[in-house]
Amino acid sequence: MAAPPPPSSFSSSSLSSPKEIPLPDSIDFLSESQWAVFMALMDTIAPAILPPKSIASSDNNAPDDKSVLRLSQQEYAAAASEIRAAVSPHEVTAETIESYLRERPSDNPMFEKIMKLVLSGLPPSKKRELKILLSVLSTRPGSLILTSYGTPLPQLGLEDRTRVLEGWRESRLWAVRGLFKSMTTLGKLGFLRSSNTFAPLTGFPSVPKEWVATSSFPFEFIRPTAEVETDVVIIGSGCGSGVVTNRLANMFGKRVKVLVLEKGGHFDASYFPMSQTVGLSAMFEAGGVVESDDGSITVTAGSCFGGGGTVNWSASLQPQDFVRKDWAETYKMPFFEGREFQECLDHVWEKMGVTDKITPNHGNQVLLNGGRQTGCKRCKIVPQNTRGQPHNCGYCTLGCANGEKMGPVNGWFPEAAEKGAVEFMEGFRAERVLFDEKRKSKKVACGVAGVWTPKEGGEPIKVVVKAKKVVVSAGTLWSPVVLMNSGIKNPQVGKNLYLHPVNFVAGVFDEDIRPWEGGSLTTVVGDFEDLDGKGHGVKLEAMSMMPSLALPFLTWRSGSDYKLMAAKYRHINQYISIIRDRDTGYIYRDPYTGDPRISYTPSDFDRAHNFVGVLELCKILHATGAREIHPCLPGFQPFVRSQGDSKKTDKAFKKWLRKLKKYGNKPPVAPFVSAHQMGTCRMSAKAKDGVVDPRGRVWDTEGLYVADASVFPTASGVNPMVTTMALADWVARGICEDIKDELVVEKVPSRL
Repeated sequence: MAAPPPPSSFSSSSLSSPKEIPLPDSIDFLSESQWAVFMALMDTIAPAILPPKSIASSDNNAPDDKSVLRLSQQEYAAAASEIRAAVSPHEVTAETIESYLRERPSDNPMFEKIMKLVLSGLPPSKKRELKILLSVLSTRPGSLILTSYGTPLPQLGLEDRTRVLEGWRESRLWAVRGLFKSMTTLGKLGFLRSSNTFAPLTGFPSVPKEWVATSSFPFEFIRPTAEVETDVVIIGSGCGSGVVTNRLANMFGKRVKVLVLEKGGHFDASYFPMSQTVGLSAMFEAGGVVESDDGSITVTAGSCFGGGGTVNWSASLQPQDFVRKDWAETYKMPFFEGREFQECLDHVWEKMGVTDKITPNHGNQVLLNGGRQTGCKRCKIVPQNTRGQPHNCGYCTLGCANGEKMGPVNGWFPEAAEKGAVEFMEGFRAERVLFDEKRKSKKVACGVAGVWTPKEGGEPIKVVVKAKKVVVSAGTLWSPVVLMNSGIKNPQVGKNLYLHPVNFVAGVFDEDIRPWEGGSLTTVVGDFEDLDGKGHGVKLEAMSMMPSLALPFLTWRSGSDYKLMAAKYRHINQYISIIRDRDTGYIYRDPYTGDPRISYTPSDFDRAHNFVGVLELCKILHATGAREIHPCLPGFQPFVRSQGDSKKTDKAFKKWLRKLKKYGNKPPVAPFVSAHQMGTCRMSAKAKDGVVDPRGRVWDTEGLYVADASVFPTASGVNPMVTTMALADWVARGICEDIKDELVVEKVPSRL
């Protein structure tokens, strides 16, 4: 069936730029002295860099020398010259360069607002730990213990604070090394999201050059009373939800009412792409900064209408044969290798207009060419879910402005809304599934209880949604929490968490790349995806080059080094070494907030595969002429190509690579990140082995289903959108059969 028309045909707009939303308010839980310590650390990570007082252009307003990096005239001129070369051919004034060097977090109110918002999203236990840490660092005895200086940290000079951070990185204690990673990542992230000078300096435009204002499908969101009735209620609005909703609407039309619940908010395409300042906070879980308990991995997950389908990078890959074979044979669910599941995959593929008619941008072409030059045989185009159209937008991880990305919001939901009796509710946090108390022999789902918060603000309202069927499609982080809250005692709930961990490698090129142009992820190297003979290995992919997503993972060596490195942005390509993890973690409920908490540490087995990818990416970057190669591993120096004899350069690179092999990627200092979460409500052939049966029904219940990536038996090994949608379609077909049977029963007159 044909997809709905693109958003531009729904309505038009005369906007000259996307609409803006303010950052939400946050609760400041730090005291004044604690905040002073925190900001002293942030000013160390992205410091003010000033010339000698004798030549400073605005010395009357210059900050205290103790808290800034004051360079000699020669050093300052060299830094300015390096930045001018870094942003070339973009032309900038001396004042722009001076403003960039001078900028620091404590002089920028937006930095403070962003950080307070990010920190307010921390779990209560981590807030307590942070408060204790900052309080200790504000005292002489505490500072002596944690910094080796008998002076409170805010009173230390910038050079001493830099040494403190270096000492934390090299500490023997996991927690202290983790502190280095957390603080430097926060500082880099906050600087890039709040900077007033980064975009003017690098020439980064706020929107794609082809941007035209459009509007999305005119969704209507209900404002509930204390009680709402429907036939099928779906918790979540991500990829699984979109497919289930669409299938129900096409099957039953107006006969079966469906209500989709989303805890985040909906944003019309006229707000897209969102800015670096607000996009992460508005569209991602906890502002894109969710850490595992031990800080070894950061998790990014969509938290808005459309979920991951709104913020992903369009990559559309079907699960590979060896994964389907594993699920069919090892996990005793033969349908995964059968015709019906392939029909689900084909249905999803066709519905979204998946296409491989793509012209890769510079970064993706480097991966394709470099892979072939280094002897790789599986260097391929990654198809995109873009309605059969080329999609040359690198911004749509912050919202797809032209509506070509066929996730739930642009394809599945509009058609469902037009054909079915479908309603939507945003701002609803589902707390638990309700069961019919009259049915004592078995848990029979009869609705959902939760809290609705008006988008415009106001008092939250407790709401009960009565329904005949409940579909949990809240994602791998939240779906198990909903089941736990609902009294599902199955010990498998929350277990078997897979994350597809990634490491990063960046390359700096002489060419004017403009990495924000073109599709984000359009090529892949797959030669190393089966390193153990059992389907566990690594893929090499390009990544979204939005500054706030990519540059925080560049290595921090010092504040001045990081600022100079970030200034090279328009010449940087960054890549991910992404694995199919064998070893798992788990999700549990925070005892205070009820939010999901993540227990996961990349295992030695899995991160060894990540490191294979890091080494291969370095080889690819060298083969394609990168001037600098930066494995994102704090403490390890980059490879910088020397001018002249290529044989000497190759020899130097091989020597550098041998050092890198010995260095490794041990957490918590090495950054690991996950954008793919899977497996916490595993599908299984037997109740003892999982959470849902092969049709997505929660074991030992009736009328309760799960349809999202949490039902994966193992990690998919590919970007999971298509697999998630196909499994959701498989589950939805079963739901339709259950409803049809019930409709037939209802029509049969009673003989009693």
